[in-house]
Amino acid sequence: MRGVIVFAHGSRDALWRAPMDAVAARIAARAPGVVVRCAFLELTQPDLPSAASDMVAQGVTQAAILPMFLGV
Repeated sequence: MRGVIVFAHGSRDALWRAPMDAVAARIAARAPGVVVRCAFLELTQPDLPSAASDMVAQGVTQAAILPMFLGV
């Protein structure tokens, strides 16, 4: 089973994750059968190790990490 982790910086602002969640949802819609999760470097959960562990628990054996670092 394959997976994709959308990996972003994180923020104290809860709305900061909305674009990442939207990208993850779009990937999931276009790739049925692929497990898609978001993970964050800091200040937002889940972190990368937690997201990867969750995927492994779901049977993911191959994962791609999609860096998504945005700025204004």
